[in-house]
Amino acid sequence: MAAAAALSGCAGRPEPLPPGDRDVDVIVVGAGIAGLAAAHVITASGRSCAVLEARDRVGGRIWTSTSWPDLPVDLGASWIHGSDGNPIYQEADRLGIPTTVFDVGSSDGAGSSVLYSADGRRMDEDPIEKRVEAVIRGLERVADTADAGRIAMRAGLDDLPPRLRDLARQPEVAAALVEYAGDYGATTDDLALSALSEDDSFPGVQRVFPAGYGQLAERLAADLPVRLGVPVTGITLAPGGPVIVNAGADQWRAAKVILTASLGVLKSGGIRFDPPLPAAHARAIGALGMGRFEKLILRFPEVFWDDVDQIQVVGQPAAPFTGWYNLNRVTGRPALMALNGGAAAGAAALPVPQQTAAAADLLARIYPGRFQPPLAAQASNWWADEFSRGSYSFTAVGSGEDDRIALAEPIEDRLWLAGEAAHPTRHSTVHGAFASGEAAARQVCA
Repeated sequence: MAAAAALSGCAGRPEPLPPGDRDVDVIVVGAGIAGLAAAHVITASGRSCAVLEARDRVGGRIWTSTSWPDLPVDLGASWIHGSDGNPIYQEADRLGIPTTVFDVGSSDGAGSSVLYSADGRRMDEDPIEKRVEAVIRGLERVADTADAGRIAMRAGLDDLPPRLRDLARQPEVAAALVEYAGDYGATTDDLALSALSEDDSFPGVQRVFPAGYGQLAERLAADLPVRLGVPVTGITLAPGGPVIVNAGADQWRAAKVILTASLGVLKSGGIRFDPPLPAAHARAIGALGMGRFEKLILRFPEVFWDDVDQIQVVGQPAAPFTGWYNLNRVTGRPALMALNGGAAAGAAALPVPQQTAAAADLLARIYPGRFQPPLAAQASNWWADEFSRGSYSFTAVGSGEDDRIALAEPIEDRLWLAGEAAHPTRHSTVHGAFASGEAAARQVCA
């Protein structure tokens, strides 16, 4: 699965594309991790390639902000989800990019945590966790059934046996279940119950890049013919001719094209297809969900919080800023990161100063007499990003693995759609995007 393995089977690497050249063997649209993985396979095969990226940087939804020079901040992807056999971890190791264990990126992570009520009372995690786990197990039993893809998580909660249904309605448990859906970037109304039976991670501990995930994208892009600031607006499959890629006033031509635009961009209609995409592809784009998941990072003069990996706040369902991650653990800098997914991301859709004020108010209630106002803040807004239109895909009600398989099917053996949404089982992850890009490129090179 790793790029190193793919490259070992290819001979020769072409020279970088000369400036101004618009005719190549393969065009890759997008310099996110899927596009970079695809371009490595293509160039290693000896084919000429151009990678067209709309942004002024590589990485796509991997984005390490360097606004604080001594504290790189990942406003996009953060975690390597499982280290055993994960191609992203293998690539980081191959390239010599340091990672560190931060095992709070999954529900079964071994990282330390502490739980508070919204008014600042320290709470015992075990009773609440056991109640939430009991409800989730009940939902998972239904998620394995044939009809689960047509049932929303909220409807599944309503159909639980009376004992579990009563548990699910307890305020602390209800809030945790909304947050559970939020991890998918979804609400309990939008998330298909079948999503709970999906396993998109690898085994092993969760890891992060202390100096930022962006290092991986930059290293992978270093020897590739990437063109920045080239937003693609249309793709034409000319009968009997080349594939024409429109990018502003420019036209690029290639025998084959791999498009790695996000599902959100495809849903928005930001790229015009002539002829229109086949019905199965169009159906998949409409059916799959694009998740909303945002971050707020606060920097402080010094650490005043518990010396744990994660600080959780039991609040009202959909309340933002209830899940905090202690970045001091991995960076040695006094900073906290709040993750807001699904309904909470919508509630947190405010200008950064207002987000900061709301989050600071909550932290001050938890740590009275110890709290210190933040020195600075950064926040993501992937939902409004015209080149993303969301954070990552999820299995919406009425969609499923067949849609992702359909999305990855070649069109006239000339156009491929790739990226995390097009991976049948590893969607919503960086490693899924990486594997999807490689898979499309192998078909192009076959």
